[in-house]
Amino acid sequence: MTKHTQHHTTATAPDGTEPDTACEETRRLLAMPAEQRPAWLNEFLHGMTIRPIPATSTNPLLEVVMANTAHGEKNARLNFPLDRVLAAAEHAAAAPTHKLGYGETEATPRLWWIKSDGTCLMSNGQDPTGTRDPDGRLSHTVHAEGWGPGTDARSLLGGDDFRQSIELTRPLDTDGTTLLGMLRDAAAHGATRFRLDAVFDDRHMNLTYTTE
Repeated sequence: MTKHTQHHTTATAPDGTEPDTACEETRRLLAMPAEQRPAWLNEFLHGMTIRPIPATSTNPLLEVVMANTAHGEKNARLNFPLDRVLAAAEHAAAAPTHKLGYGETEATPRLWWIKSDGTCLMSNGQDPTGTRDPDGRLSHTVHAEGWGPGTDARSLLGGDDFRQSIELTRPLDTDGTTLLGMLRDAAAHGATRFRLDAVFDDRHMNLTYTTE
């Protein structure tokens, strides 16, 4: 098992609204056991923790979403199939040009960790053809296990969508190991899983990479 840690800076914020006229009905539905709630509500909650809602609240769903965002420290663990992560990394490494994330000025091979429709890793390599899969998604993208398209990762990662850059060719440790080298070595020795552990609050994020 190989493990490396990196530190990043990021930000998260709450999201979600609901008409005031539905306040009492929503409060009643939230108090129900999950198996008795309407399907739309369970789909919206998608594993979010329902903490006590203040009696003065006029927007119970917003209270739930805010309680599940990154106010205070949060922890997330995501697992990805190693072969597909390595394929995305190799695509980025081989690309002649690279997309830049917010605030970046140096175009280098990176994986982008994205929370939007589920959560995924993708290559930042420029694809001149703009090739997409049959569902219209960009190639060289791999979703976390259990958090594919159509899932809502707010309960795990907070309310806002985000994109976090992960360097592939810069050393992770003093021994010069890079994430790309780590992925290649792990695959060559039979590893099948890439694990991303994140510990974060409203301002900072600590990422740990593990292969097994």
